[in-house]
Amino acid sequence: MTALTRPDLLACAECDALYARRPLKAGQLLRCRRCGATLARGHALSVQGQLALTLAALVMFFVASLSPIVTLELQGIRAVASLSEAVVDTWRTGEHLVALLALATAFVFPLSVIGLRLWLLLPLWAGRPVPAAAPVLRTLRWVLRWSMVEVFLLGVLIAVVRSAGITQVTMGAGLFSYGALAVLLTSTHAAGLDELWLRCKGLAA
Repeated sequence: MTALTRPDLLACAECDALYARRPLKAGQLLRCRRCGATLARGHALSVQGQLALTLAALVMFFVASLSPIVTLELQGIRAVASLSEAVVDTWRTGEHLVALLALATAFVFPLSVIGLRLWLLLPLWAGRPVPAAAPVLRTLRWVLRWSMVEVFLLGVLIAVVRSAGITQVTMGAGLFSYGALAVLLTSTHAAGLDELWLRCKGLAA
């Protein structure tokens, strides 16, 4: 049973429990009584608002990925570290798993979230049907679980604080861009996916 056949029902994505759909005000959160998973969120973001935030996130993503994160200087030796350089250097030291995790959390998954949201939001904004809406939404729901820009950002900040007592550390544009990216992705995530599903199927009011 899907929202297409029964738009009056809301299914839990974790345990498949069914609930009567009801409108939510901005800030309200509906959770499953069986497993505690989030069913729906009340928000004031329109499709245009979500699209604007997603496009801003795309710009911040490329600025963060291409700009230096930190600059380290010790005894006249200066090193500028960007995401790509940090991943390559970590790989060369033999820490392959750490390098892959950094690449996934800071590049692959955030870019996937942004790309999948644009796949959905651009046709909706233009008033056109969304191709492959169901598999895209399912993929987006899965990818959101692994997109952890804020975790990567926290790890970088901890490394910066610990390095401050050893070397001179200058925070670069990439670090601030990752902070902005984390805020933008969290804002779009707060809107949830339920309304997007209904709009893709033409069921939203």
